This record gives sequence, structure tokens and C-alpha cells, in this order.
Amino acid sequence: MQVGLKRSAIWLAALLLFVYLPVAATQEPKSKLAHANGDGTLRIGDEQFKIYSVIVKLMEDGKAEITLVSDITVFVSGTWSRSQDAAKVINLVITGSATGGGVNANGKLYLRDDASIDRLVLQGESRTTKRNIDAKFQAK
Repeated sequence: MQVGLKRSAIWLAALLLFVYLPVAATQEPKSKLAHANGDGTLRIGDEQFKIYSVIVKLMEDGKAEITLVSDITVFVSGTWSRSQDAAKVINLVITGSATGGGVNANGKLYLRDDASIDRLVLQGESRTTKRNIDAKFQAK
């Protein structure tokens, strides 16, 4: 009788695996870390820097951390949400930076079919210096 019970348990486990696996595979990850090398420009007031790479961390609680690697490295943070218009577009609201003054900016992160970074666009202003900030990046 124990052998029959073990077989039933194995069949039940296999059935649950086949039912649950497709659902689990289609669920979106709760957080995402993406990196891309490419070409871009960061403008802070009248200064301009070349962007070589971008690192984006989107967390499940809606927070975002972005690193722009250029002649200077810029860290900004804020929030993210999916665009209503397109599944591969992430709306960004930047509300902070590594400096005490911070940045207010809005932007979009465009993803490729494989969910890697395609491009990034940010526009805003420094809270302390009131200089315009503009970042445009295209991944290779």
C-alpha cells in the first residue's frame, strides 16, 4: 500500500509542476537589474559629458536606481512604473541623487524584446543650481 501512495504522490507532484510551471514562467520578475554599453550624452547646464554605459535597478516596491557612467559617474534615484501605452516602456520619475541637493527629472527607459536596455531619456533640473539636466543614451 505504501508503494501506491508514493506513486500517487509522485503523480500529484508532477501534475502540479506541469500546471504551475507555465504560470511561473510568464510572471514578470519582481525586480530587474539591467546594464548596457553604448553611446549617449549627459548635459548639466552648459557642460556636456559622453555616456559610455547605463546601469538600471528597478525594485519591486517601485523604486529605481540609475547609474550613468561617463567622464563623471552620476547616481540618481526615484520611482518607476510601466507605461500604459507600451509594455516595453518604463516611466521614470527622478527625485534624488547622490548629492544632497538632488534632481527632479522625468524620463523613459525603453526595453528590447529580451528585456535588455535599448535606450534611456531623462530631462529635469538640479534642485540646488537650477541647471537643466538632459541625458540621452542608446545601447549598442
